Amino acid sequence: MATTSSGSPTGYARVIALSVLIGSGLVLACSSGATTQAPSTTQVPSAASSTLFVDVDTVLGPTNLTDAEKPTRTCVQASRFAHNEEVVWRVKVIDPVTGKPMDDTTLASIQVKLPDQTLDLHYGGHPKSTPVDFFWTVGWDVPADYPTGTVDYTVVATAKDGRTGEYNQFKVALAMLTVTNDVRPIIVPAATPAPSK
Repeated sequence: MATTSSGSPTGYARVIALSVLIGSGLVLACSSGATTQAPSTTQVPSAASSTLFVDVDTVLGPTNLTDAEKPTRTCVQASRFAHNEEVVWRVKVIDPVTGKPMDDTTLASIQVKLPDQTLDLHYGGHPKSTPVDFFWTVGWDVPADYPTGTVDYTVVATAKDGRTGEYNQFKVALAMLTVTNDVRPIIVPAATPAPSK
């Protein structure tokens, strides 16, 4: 910095020092988020608010389970199923705007899309006799001749207002829905006796 013989800044040096201070203040004001614009009163909807959140798991259904197995194996989370076992999808769809689950009054459809077919889910309380929760479900009995290996599927939800959401499995083979080499024996339900007259 230029100085006089007495050590005080010259006029030119004062102007430079003042400019540096003002510039530093502007940088600080900008970095702290200061603004002179009036806040906007319009809310622009984000992409997230128009995409439904789809939460999915799979459990073992009661088809072809023995009476002894049903109490401990039905509705237990699983990703590996034998032929002739029942895969049940349980689904909740959350509205990102309200944060609340969507039922059959707000959703037009939910579908499981398998490689060879599409399954429609239905809304209801579970367990049926004494509901403690409400969600969407559909069951699929794995055919005896279905190919062994991973089964790629998606779950697609469509709201009545046109918004959609999609669930995709992790593409890690050990985590995907898998049909094993096992074949469960088919259990024919016992015939219900005819009412006596």
